[in-house]
Amino acid sequence: MPKVHQDWQYIMRIQRQEGKVAQYTIAFYRQSKEWYDEIRYDSHERKHGKQISAPHLHMKIRSAFKGDPERAVEEIKGIIDNYLGNIEGIAKR
Repeated sequence: MPKVHQDWQYIMRIQRQEGKVAQYTIAFYRQSKEWYDEIRYDSHERKHGKQISAPHLHMKIRSAFKGDPERAVEEIKGIIDNYLGNIEGIAKR
């Protein structure tokens, strides 16, 4: 059963070995009519058919269609310039 934080639902999937946490995924999501937003943290990824430790954060936030690719590039640069440092700071803790 998903838990709730503000208007986001979230689920934690934890795999244990010998009573210790071996790997986990945390997925926050919220649904709209046409799209969903997701913020996910994974402790591992599959590489060459094996699970390896590779902690990483995924974010997928809905956006209006960018008819002008140059404008989209500028908006992404704005996200990098204004928000990425804060996100990276949280992710590195």
